[in-house]
Amino acid sequence: MAVHNDTRQQILEIAEELLQKRGFNAFSYQDIANELGIRKASLHYHYASKADLGLALAERHANRALGFLQGIDEMHLSPWQQLDEFFKPFVDLAKTCQLMCPGGIMAAEFETLPKPMQNRMCEYFTIIHTWLTRVLTQGRASGQLYFGAEPAIKAYAIIATLEGAILIAKTRQNADFIDPIVQDIKVSLGG
Repeated sequence: MAVHNDTRQQILEIAEELLQKRGFNAFSYQDIANELGIRKASLHYHYASKADLGLALAERHANRALGFLQGIDEMHLSPWQQLDEFFKPFVDLAKTCQLMCPGGIMAAEFETLPKPMQNRMCEYFTIIHTWLTRVLTQGRASGQLYFGAEPAIKAYAIIATLEGAILIAKTRQNADFIDPIVQDIKVSLGG
C-alpha cells in the first residue's frame, strides 16, 4: 500500500510542477510517465483519466490554501501580520520567475477544464477571497487598515494584483518589482 501511495503522491508532485510550468492542457500522461520512468498505462491505475488527475490537483491546491489560511488564523496575528503571511506564497512564486500559481493557471484555462476542476477552482478562489475579505473587514473595524473600497472588492483587487504579478515575473524572467508591488498594496491599505 505504501508503494501505491508513494507513486500516487509522486504523480501529483510531477503533475503539479508541470501544471505550474506549462498549464494543465500543455502536459500529458506521457510527460509524467517519462519523468517517473514508468509506462503511461501505469498512470491510469492511479488516476483513471487526466480529468481525475486534474481534480486531484485542484483539490490539493484548495486544501493546501485552506490549511495555510487556517494556520495563519491559529497564530492570532494582527491584520498587518496576517496580510504579510498571506502575501508570502505569492511573492515566493513570483520570485521563481518560472512557476505559476496553480489557481492562477487553472483560472486562465478555466473554460477548457473538466467541470469538477472548474467547481473546485471556484471553491479555491472563494476560500481565499472570503478569508482576505474577513481580514480586511476586521482590520478596518479595528482602525488598523484604511481603504475606500468595500472589503470584498479590495480583496479581489489584491488577489488579482498578486496573481498578475506572478504572470509578469514569469514573462519578464525578473521579479524585482514584486516587493514594491506588495509595498504598494500595503500603502493602499493605510500602511
